[in-house]
Amino acid sequence: MQIQKGIAEAESLLEDLGYDTLPVRPFDVARSIHSDDFKLSMELQSFDSDKILGRAEGNIKGALVYINSNIPDPGRLNFTAAHELGHVCMHIMPMVKSSFECGTKELSNQFNDPIEQEANGFASGLLIPQPLTSKLTDGDINWSNIDIVSRACEASLEATYRKMAYSNKSPSALIIHQNGHFVRFVPMNNFAYFIEQSPLTREQQASLTDVRSENYPTYFDEVDAIDWVNPSSKYGRLSTIYCSSILLNDGFSYTLLAYDDDCLVGVEEEY
Repeated sequence: MQIQKGIAEAESLLEDLGYDTLPVRPFDVARSIHSDDFKLSMELQSFDSDKILGRAEGNIKGALVYINSNIPDPGRLNFTAAHELGHVCMHIMPMVKSSFECGTKELSNQFNDPIEQEANGFASGLLIPQPLTSKLTDGDINWSNIDIVSRACEASLEATYRKMAYSNKSPSALIIHQNGHFVRFVPMNNFAYFIEQSPLTREQQASLTDVRSENYPTYFDEVDAIDWVNPSSKYGRLSTIYCSSILLNDGFSYTLLAYDDDCLVGVEEEY
C-alpha cells in the first residue's frame, strides 16, 4: 500500500537523521537533507492561486520546494511541506518524476494517485512518527489521545487521526461539519458503511463537546447507527454505533465514529 510505503520511508529517514524529539519540523528536515551531493532549498512563497499549496522540482543533484505562505492553518502548512518533502525523497531523488504542483486534491488521501498517496504517507510518517508518538498515549482512537499527539507533533487533528488510525486497524471514520453543514467524510480501516452528507440534527449539535472550554473527551456515546450511517452493508447490519463529537473554532465540528461486533446484527462474513 502506497501510504504505508510513504510512512515507512519517512520514519526510516528520521532514524537515519537522528531525530528523537517532537515536533518534527519539515523545514528543519529539509536543511538536514541538504548536502554537497544534493542541494535542497525549501521556502515560503505567496502564490497567485490559493489552489496551489506546494511545488517541488529538481533532479538527481538537488531540488527547490515552495510552500504557499498564505496557508492559514499551521498544521496544514506543515503537512503540505512534509508532503512536498515526500516528493523530493521518494520521487525526485530517485528520478521517478522531476516536478510536482500540489493542491487540496493531491493532499487528500481519497485522491487515487499512487505517487500522491506515497507523499501523503510520507507526510504522515514525518510529522507523526510512530516510534516517537507511541510513548504519549495508549494508542486508543479517542479525542483526548488525538489532541495529545496533535499538540506534541504540531499537526492537525485530521492528520493525527489518520496516522493513529493506520496503526490501530479497527474500523473508524471522521466526519467534518462547519456550522452544521457537511464538509468531509474520512473512512479508515475498511469502515464499511456510508453516511448521508446531511446537516447535523439538533440532537447531534446538542451532543457536541465544546473543546474550546472543556477537555477533549475520551468517551464515546452508543447511538442508533441510522442516526449517522446507512446501516446496511455486505458485512451485516449495524444496529448501534459509537460516536464522539467535538466543537472547535470557526463553527467546525468533528465526529469520530467506530463500531465492533457488538454493534452488528446479521453478520454475513468477517470483516
